[in-house]
Amino acid sequence: MSIEIGKVNVSDLKENNHKILGVGINSVSNRGGILSVNYTTLSQAKNNLINLIMTRKGERVMQPEFGCEIWKLIFEQIVDTEIDTKIEFSINDAVSKWLPYLNIDEIIFDYDSTSIDKNTISLDLKFSLKSNPNLRDSISVNIKQ
Repeated sequence: MSIEIGKVNVSDLKENNHKILGVGINSVSNRGGILSVNYTTLSQAKNNLINLIMTRKGERVMQPEFGCEIWKLIFEQIVDTEIDTKIEFSINDAVSKWLPYLNIDEIIFDYDSTSIDKNTISLDLKFSLKSNPNLRDSISVNIKQ
């Protein structure tokens, strides 16, 4: 069966037992297998987003541009809310290039001067699918060195 690149089929609004869309990241199989798998577009999108943000640019072999610049940004000098703007731009840039089927709806930053001094930033991302904005989810990301 051929797949048309650039379109997302959101016919899998509820979990099914027969159509696997991808492998889960950092999770254990809930059905006795070795790898956990995703049966819905939203759960696979969530795993893809976590993978993109947690990958440093240059870390992936044969695709050195894959990833996000957050890791580099936490070591820059902090000026007011400039770090928020840079991180938001970095995430939106990576998502628009590698996951164009997602909308980043909101980024909520959770850090203080102590965590910045320890090169640590926590944030929550709320996202939705472009093909069906009613399908939403969120992830929490902790960047620490």
